[in-house]
Amino acid sequence: MYTVRVIPLVRATQLDELTYFSATEFAAGNIILVPMRGKEVQGVVIGVEPVRDAKASLRSSNFALRKIRRQKPSGTLLPEFIKAAGLTARYHASSIGAVLFQYATKQFIAALVPVAAAATPRPRLRGFIIPRLYQGLFDTRVEFYRTAVREAFAAGGSVLIVAPTVSDATRVYEALYPGIEQYACLIVSTNGTKVQKERIAHALTTPHPVLIVTTAGYLALPRMDLTTIIVEREGSSLHRQRNRPFVDTRVLAHHLAAELGGQLFLADLPLRIESVHRKDLGEYEEVVSGQHRMQFASSARIISLKGERREPKKPFRSIGSDLQTRVAEMLRERGRVLLYVARRGLSPVTLCGDCGTAVTCNECNASVVLHKGAEENYFLCHACGALRHARERCKLCQSWRLEAFGVGAELVTDELSALFPGVPIATLSTDTVQTRSGIEQVVRTFYETPASVLVATEMALPYLTKTIPLVGVVSLDSLLSLASWNIYEKVAATLTRLRELSSTEFLLQTRHPDTEILGTVLAGNFSGFYKSELRARKMLGYPPFTVIIKVSVTGTEGEVARAMEIATETLKPYDLIPFSRMLRAPGGKFSLHGFLRIAREAWPDEALLEKLHTLSPAYTIMVDPDSIL
Repeated sequence: MYTVRVIPLVRATQLDELTYFSATEFAAGNIILVPMRGKEVQGVVIGVEPVRDAKASLRSSNFALRKIRRQKPSGTLLPEFIKAAGLTARYHASSIGAVLFQYATKQFIAALVPVAAAATPRPRLRGFIIPRLYQGLFDTRVEFYRTAVREAFAAGGSVLIVAPTVSDATRVYEALYPGIEQYACLIVSTNGTKVQKERIAHALTTPHPVLIVTTAGYLALPRMDLTTIIVEREGSSLHRQRNRPFVDTRVLAHHLAAELGGQLFLADLPLRIESVHRKDLGEYEEVVSGQHRMQFASSARIISLKGERREPKKPFRSIGSDLQTRVAEMLRERGRVLLYVARRGLSPVTLCGDCGTAVTCNECNASVVLHKGAEENYFLCHACGALRHARERCKLCQSWRLEAFGVGAELVTDELSALFPGVPIATLSTDTVQTRSGIEQVVRTFYETPASVLVATEMALPYLTKTIPLVGVVSLDSLLSLASWNIYEKVAATLTRLRELSSTEFLLQTRHPDTEILGTVLAGNFSGFYKSELRARKMLGYPPFTVIIKVSVTGTEGEVARAMEIATETLKPYDLIPFSRMLRAPGGKFSLHGFLRIAREAWPDEALLEKLHTLSPAYTIMVDPDSIL
């Protein structure tokens, strides 16, 4: 008989491990089924000991151990991955089981069942060195990846490239696999079950080193000779998981590379401000220096709408005369045009023309967005999804004069249809297309149709992989006022990606032409952008100089107020500062957020972690959230 220590793969638990009896001598890393709370759950074995060696501790324990039934393991995780998951859990104030639950999902484990990983020898390594940054446009990043793959293969090691989206992973794979087809694998969630199992089996059983291009969900692949991990588009916020415990894949990749004794590359343009700061501190190093001012293929120009007034009794136009002229010229030349809009719908804000009251959601009190319907327009809340028709009066003064403000993708499409009748115009937003195949079809048709226009929001950018003669930004100003401490970083990333798509001309239409970030990024002066952003964040006490910990709770108004009082008292002497007001949540409930700030070099703080772990699962804890609301 043996005692087996197991980490349960359960999201909502603070238990790090449980101990059981077993007649089978499992190996560390095996995935097995264990009894827990009246049912069987999957767990990862982290230690096995003969009962005779554990008699003393068993006699002194005040509980009886349960027994694990006889079974074959469902798969195996690398011990290095388990250690990396533990370190990642500490950073995110979570349990190791909750982190492993994110990556060793049931679907992932099911794909491992028939696989017996190849007994690949450990490659020749220098040991873990500090992570290295690579800054460059997509084509130059791909060339760098080719070199990294060749070097790793020569040393007997495999390479894993993790991208933020399926589209990004596919794009990288298609650029890299020619010439190494038999040693390259694309493993993404959109593969069918059969294809998924085949590709995972190929990735794990091929004796020769392999290149694996994937997304975050497959970092747990137990390839024994993994020596190089590359994070593609490391600045993307999509590397953060959207469910508890909100794991940042970049943190896990860092720890995994360190535990494997391999190397980690972080690549993007622009790089994260945090990564640049860590380079300045000597924690990271740059692969290529002197490339802070990038040379783009297209020209760029800011079109200023500052001070432009609408003529009386004339409808509002989202597309200015300068942008309209260039679109018309490009269409006459049979060229394609991409117009980017930050918001979906017709208009993101509706105000009463008499008293100025905003039209808000009846459920959560957020501003509703006006959308175009088949028969009549309607209001949709993008926060909770509540929908109602737009035939209503002002709640305050009962006026019928409700006026729409701001620019949405549907509004731009309607204007273009009126300005350029007969021109093929497509719109890509979550309102118009919801499936990956649908998006790909719209993009394919656009690229195949000369003299056409595509109006797109952020969601379309990963699917646009070929250059477009004219790229214009119709509306970006609304993003600059969002309550996100890293919004300028996101704007810089969006502008860079759009600029890289343009082959001839890039036009940015704005009412804030003097905003420093716009001119800096369009000029390719990323060094100046980094310095400016770091200076501002240091002054405000934002990351990367501090770690922000967001503690949230949702419920009735009374429940939320009491829960935040309990959290504030529990976390003392650490100063949890509740947000100034409650926010409405779906179902008539309320949400309240509280914030802690701690010096970056002091995190993880063991005393604070212990206090955070005492909070009930009713609280949501997020480390370095993207938004302070």
